[in-house]
This record gives sequence, C-alpha cells and structure tokens, in this order.
Amino acid sequence: MRRLTFDEFVEERGSFDEAVRRMPEIATFCSCSLWQLAAHTTMQHPEPEDEYFIFEDEGNWVVFAERGGRRVFYPLEAAWMFGSPLIGDPLHALDLLRRASQEHLESPYGFCFGGLLRGGRLHRAILSRQDECLQFEEFDATDCMEIDLAEGVEAWLERRSKRFRKVVRKRKLPDDIEIIDAQDISAEEIFERIVAIQQETYKWREGSDIFQGESYRRFYRTLLDLLHPEGNHRVLFARRGDEDLAYIFGGISGGIYRGFQMSYVETVKELELGNILQVENLRRRAEEGIKKYDLGMYSEYKERWADRHDEYCGVFMVW
Repeated sequence: MRRLTFDEFVEERGSFDEAVRRMPEIATFCSCSLWQLAAHTTMQHPEPEDEYFIFEDEGNWVVFAERGGRRVFYPLEAAWMFGSPLIGDPLHALDLLRRASQEHLESPYGFCFGGLLRGGRLHRAILSRQDECLQFEEFDATDCMEIDLAEGVEAWLERRSKRFRKVVRKRKLPDDIEIIDAQDISAEEIFERIVAIQQETYKWREGSDIFQGESYRRFYRTLLDLLHPEGNHRVLFARRGDEDLAYIFGGISGGIYRGFQMSYVETVKELELGNILQVENLRRRAEEGIKKYDLGMYSEYKERWADRHDEYCGVFMVW
C-alpha cells in the first residue's frame, strides 16, 4: 500500500486509467482521470488545508479529496458523482480503503461514494460493511444512458421502435446546411463557437443554460483542452454558409465515447438539427470502432435512443 500526493496521482494517471478500463460495472469514462481532474480543478475549489486521500495497492485505487477540512472525503468529481472513487477489484479496493483509513485517520471520519451501479459487486461489497459504521446512508446518484454500437448503427436502429426508425430515415439535412468535423480546429475556436450557439438558445434567454455557470463553463473548456492534444475530442457543427446553427460535443477515452453537450440556435428548431447531428455522430463513431456510446445522465427523451439505463447510487459512511 502506498500513498500518493495529488501531483503524483496526476503523474500516474495512465496506470489509474488502465485500472479503470479493466473494472466492470462503473461509468468508465467518468471514472477516468480526465473527467475527475477536470471537475476537481474547476468545480470543487480545493482549499489549502484540504487533504487528499489517494492510495494504490496492486492495481487497486482509492481516490478521495477532503472538503472544508472536516474529515469528510468525497470523489474528485462530486458535482454529479458519475465516477467511482474505488477502482480495481471491489473487495480489494474496499479493503484498501479500510486499511488506509485505519492507519492514517482518527475516528470519526466519513467517506462519500458515488458511481455505484445499483446491485453491482462494489455496491454489494459496501452494503456488507454497513454494520461496521457509526453512520451509513444510501442515496440516489446520477443515472446514465448508453447506446450499444457493437454491431453498428443499423443494428442499433433495428432495436428502436418502428415509428422511431421511420422518423430517423425520413429526416434529412437541408441542402444548404453542411456538417463540419472540428477535428482540425483549435480548442479555443471550437469552444468559442459552441458558446456562441448556446447564446442563441431558449435556455440562455431564460438564464438556465449550463454554460452560464462559470464553474461548468470552465469544466467543459478544461475537458476540451485535455482531450484536444491527443485528438480525442469529437465535435460536429451544422453550418449554413458562415453561420453555425448546431453542434454536438463529446470525447473518447478507453475506446468509449461520452457525450457532453449538444444544442442548436432557437430560430432553426423546426429543422431538428440536434437529432440529425446525433444520428450522424452515431454513424461516425461506429465507423471508427466505438462500441459503447455513453449518452450521459438520464433524460426522458433519451429513452428512445438508449439500449441501457444504468441506475447508480451513492453511499455516505462514517467510521
């Protein structure tokens, strides 16, 4: 068992991500270091006195950060809690957490877990330890929706309803609009164009757009900056002449596509460019060999698109 500083964890993120990719029953993309680090550095606002609780032992990882100096530790990404802070074999990772906390912390102390697939091995392992706790609470976390592209887009489409298939095949991109792949565009320009589209949406007018929150805006920009150097960003724009009308923005990690945001300007709502871009993105991702297409958090409209709805929960434990 060895303890790592935050900087050491960043240096060894490759080994951590390998362990993430081997672990079943987790939201893989959002458990990886890229998502965790982007969220932690832009949304969690770590304070100088906060302690990192990061340990590794034989490929098993425990990754938590204290908040407010109160001996309560959270995942690095604690906004949605998509990712798991315990990585590796569930029983070994949980045992690593217990050994590390007994050796390095004085009771009472608390840990908040997110990203637990309800009924999965890690969830069951944690439930089995609740009698050891001074306090144990389970709560609902953010569910995820997923598309299976293992057999390609047409196989996915055949699993949809007859009406859905008919609508998708009938929907066409207008002749005066083209789809632009932003792979060779700078991160700065991509983000400027994304925000420009967001500013023409009804959510922006209502003041409810996620990009109007400074922390979230910085989070997505940081994600793009981390993905862009290796070419792992995936952004498509629907464009008429020199005007961007819609976009879809996501990224690749460990062979998995994760969607981040998509939107269109309100004046072209009737063109259904969001749906057109989603289908086009599915086709392009399948062509590059992506088999798992993570749609992100649950939304009712995604039920028509998704093959799976994974229910996640969180747990708060005090020892």
